[in-house]
Amino acid sequence: MSGRERLRHAAVPFAVSLLAVFLACLGGGLFLELRGKDALHAYQVLIERGLGNPGQRTETLKQMAPLLIISGGLAIALRAGVWNIGIDGQFFVGALLCGIVVPELAGDVPRAIVILIGAIAGLVGGLLWAVVPGILRVRWGLNEIITTLMMNYVALNVTSWLVKGPVRDPERVAPETKQIPLSDRLPDIPGTSVHIGLLAGLLVVVLVGVLFRSTVLGYMFTALGRNRRAAIHAGLPVGRLTLLALLLSGAFAGLAGANDVMGVQGRFSGNWHPEYGFTAFALVYLARLNPFAIIPFAFFFSFLMVGGQSMPRRADVPTYYIGMLEGLMLIFFAATVALERLWSRATRRAPEDAPLAIGAASAAAPVSAESDAGDGAVSAPQNTALSAGETR
Repeated sequence: MSGRERLRHAAVPFAVSLLAVFLACLGGGLFLELRGKDALHAYQVLIERGLGNPGQRTETLKQMAPLLIISGGLAIALRAGVWNIGIDGQFFVGALLCGIVVPELAGDVPRAIVILIGAIAGLVGGLLWAVVPGILRVRWGLNEIITTLMMNYVALNVTSWLVKGPVRDPERVAPETKQIPLSDRLPDIPGTSVHIGLLAGLLVVVLVGVLFRSTVLGYMFTALGRNRRAAIHAGLPVGRLTLLALLLSGAFAGLAGANDVMGVQGRFSGNWHPEYGFTAFALVYLARLNPFAIIPFAFFFSFLMVGGQSMPRRADVPTYYIGMLEGLMLIFFAATVALERLWSRATRRAPEDAPLAIGAASAAAPVSAESDAGDGAVSAPQNTALSAGETR
């Protein structure tokens, strides 16, 4: 492959994602205009409140940290063909465990040890909440979309009950755990007001990128996600890989919860519902399941979340507008990817090879569309249940 072809191979998917974002913003603006709102003013407020001054840029970077961690784990699951819809539940459980453990250690243990134990508590909480869906998927073939989604509701109600009862701080009226002292929270990056959780998020994304670029395990995850049946026939441990991908995704979601508790919130509150899960799905797909592309898109979505908080009050737009915008991005992304694949197939054939191409196309007709997906294309994760003959 020549240098120009490699450049085009890398640039086209990124351009398609940017086109989807642009079309979503255009469609969202049209929606606002039809409702009698000033779309240009609304987007001006979004930019000013998300990036307008150093304090707002700091908030955007802080919001970026949990998105990076969650998206890194979600990329593992989606690359392996596993749909972890339970991100929010795993996030809550990890955050709650961190909120319970860290205040008990604060003041008695060195800060670094407190932070390490808090991070481990978050990891373990998210991982444990992914165990049940993982076992149900691997052992009995139950669809993980349903089980992880249902576990979200269980997590929401269980954590709410715990923080209103057994683990509630008796000195506070609001349903909250004990407050973590400022001296035991995540320290700031030197010279900034952004806590080191951002560096942890960047490290997670880099490690996930190395996993897929340089390790056998990453290759097996990718092979499983692209063609599950081929992975089975190749003798890959499909069941164990599926379970591991789901557990890693859950663990990173729990770590993100711990990151937010120790870096921003200072406690776990019963009224705290950040809802990162859906945003992470939009982010990871726009990044084309590429771990390194997650970084700029995490910044973009963090900017949307921070700037969008002021839009209902300052621009009189609906409170659900940013969520709707994320949904439009996924819709336009799906449409533009479909067009990209059609264009790729049309330009792949040289004119002099037309008869040969026709014969190849007719011979390959029964083959799954996944075989046409190149490195830059995004194929939807397969969700075929394990049959009795699959490798455990």
